[in-house]
Amino acid sequence: MRTRRPLLLGLLLLSLAAGACRPTATPPPPPAPTVPAHPLVWDAMTKTQSTALAARSVSVSFTVTNTADRPLRIYDVRPSCGCTTVELPRAPWILAAGEKGTFRGTVDIVGKHGELAKMFYVSSVPGTQTLMLVLNVPDPDPQARAGNQQLAQADRQAVFRGACAACHAEPAKGLMGAELFAAACAICHGSDRRASMVPDLEVARQKRDAAYWEKWITMGKEGGLMPAFSAQHGGPLSDEQVASLTDYVAAQFPSEPPAP
Repeated sequence: MRTRRPLLLGLLLLSLAAGACRPTATPPPPPAPTVPAHPLVWDAMTKTQSTALAARSVSVSFTVTNTADRPLRIYDVRPSCGCTTVELPRAPWILAAGEKGTFRGTVDIVGKHGELAKMFYVSSVPGTQTLMLVLNVPDPDPQARAGNQQLAQADRQAVFRGACAACHAEPAKGLMGAELFAAACAICHGSDRRASMVPDLEVARQKRDAAYWEKWITMGKEGGLMPAFSAQHGGPLSDEQVASLTDYVAAQFPSEPPAP
């Protein structure tokens, strides 16, 4: 009997050691928390539009429904870039339970071509939502563009008369500063497909002060495509508009050439 006790004790220790080495079962992961649906439900989170060839801007409307059982407030609808503006129906924009409302966004597409994506960030108490507008802007007709360039070479002030005035003169009426630049200048200088003869205003090839800008805006370039924008030289801009545009471009674009 004495010889069996050490044997039984050894078997007991071996059994305990085997149990300690057995892997423990991994507990199942906790269920993922359920995220409540946003109570502000839009007619679409993404909208796609195609624009006309001669269009300078395009507008889109988004309609929302408050599905909550209480009033909700939309604090702000912020566009993703400066070429897009937003018009809210009222301020503050509070939607009663079950009420619908609509805001409008307008995108300036002057000088832009191809597929564009613009976002609208909606801030409300339940949380931020992102709406998207996808625009398909057609490329300009290359034959018409070449014909316009030939016309401008023969008479650079022709862009302010006839059919050309719809793009180069009429949009500038009554505007000042940055808005005037967007309407009258960006169509050529701000285009992502700028013609090779149109200079890049972001690059200074010489010192450019206010007098430099005023001269170019007022008189343009004789023998070139740059027209004279001042009314006294046959252009569409008043002296006040020329001064406001001069101040804007002098502050917006580099005044000194890049260091060698």
